[in-house]
Amino acid sequence: MMGLIRDRRSHHGQVGAFHKHNPELAKHDTCTRWQKRRSTLLTSKGRGNSFPFFLGWLIAVAMVIRFIIMVTVLSAIFVNPFNQEVSISLEGSYCGPCPKNWMCYRNNCYQFFNENKNWYQSQASCMSQNASLLKIYSRVDQDFFKLVKSYHWIGLAKIPTNGSWQWEDGSILSPNQLTMIEMQNGTCAVYGSSFKAYAENCSASNTYICMQRIL
Repeated sequence: MMGLIRDRRSHHGQVGAFHKHNPELAKHDTCTRWQKRRSTLLTSKGRGNSFPFFLGWLIAVAMVIRFIIMVTVLSAIFVNPFNQEVSISLEGSYCGPCPKNWMCYRNNCYQFFNENKNWYQSQASCMSQNASLLKIYSRVDQDFFKLVKSYHWIGLAKIPTNGSWQWEDGSILSPNQLTMIEMQNGTCAVYGSSFKAYAENCSASNTYICMQRIL
């Protein structure tokens, strides 16, 4: 036993002496041990951090998906109803008490007729449908008429006795309603565009607009 211990001490002494006389080799052994220890630490650290990173990635993906779903739901709730309301108003679908296929706009019913008639025939056609020729009450409430480009009969005619212009309901034309452009021999009015009306011979043929006033 004592001989074995002496042999081991003798061996370590020889190794130490060898390294002492070979500093480069000793330095190499030290670097090798440090690199192995560093590799072991990095490996263990990487294994420990992989799960928290994966969990954070899953949470981020879930939040993105939730945000997309919320945006889609809010769009369906708030955007679609407004689009539907606009399409109903502009396409002239059935609206409240308006006749079928008439256009409802700000509580009034309108219908554009493409057939050509004189002013009296147009008036009679509207009356047969429980309506009258168009009257402009307000440039604000009837603002979509500023977009009309072609000429249509409206419910406005000149009083022969005094030359003033009068609506079918007996009220006198106000400058705030329309700008009247006088034409020779014209005693009935057609609507042009941009709230301008033109005097026209009542026997001329034009398309016309009927209106139902909803109170």
